[in-house]
Amino acid sequence: MTVSGTPSILAKAADPRRARSGKRLTRDFYARPTLKVARDLLGKILVLETADATKTARIVEVEAYLGGRDPASHAYRGPTPRTAPMFGPPGRSYVYFVYGMYYCLNVVTESDGVAGAVLLRGAEPLTGFGEIAPRALAGPGKLARAFGLTTKHTNLDLVRSSLTIRDAPRVTASRVARSARVGLNEHATTNKPWRLYVRGSAGVSRT
Repeated sequence: MTVSGTPSILAKAADPRRARSGKRLTRDFYARPTLKVARDLLGKILVLETADATKTARIVEVEAYLGGRDPASHAYRGPTPRTAPMFGPPGRSYVYFVYGMYYCLNVVTESDGVAGAVLLRGAEPLTGFGEIAPRALAGPGKLARAFGLTTKHTNLDLVRSSLTIRDAPRVTASRVARSARVGLNEHATTNKPWRLYVRGSAGVSRT
């Protein structure tokens, strides 16, 4: 895969024929501290199977949100009907609608009853997007739109449902960068280096 004539930094592992070769990530993968899950999601394959196509993309940008310990998290003030999936079993989806136009996909982490989630911010498309395939899914709204995700896809079991994440080679430490999360104020309690991304990938949002 190339973007603007530049090979993807993950091109060697991005053979579409191998995009679904990995096994589904297990419940134990998600049932860990949110920051560890966020790091390990880089390079994994997001998959959505529908009657029309199977869409796959390699995750290259994420943000961690630590529930009740994190003022920037939707779960900071406790469960609500919208945020209930964040307090449920790990390995489920949490999709929310923002700014009246964007859907955003999160992966629920931690143990059952402890809120935590990883926002999927960017990915490199691999298969299933049709003849006019996007060159990059840079930004959580663009990623969700390309996959056709809405709040109907919230609280799905990523271990068993048609929406899942499959294993793939770990991104080496030298390729992983960290920064403050996007769109938050500069207050010390929210401006944490909990955004992780793959250096040089076109699927990383520009901020």
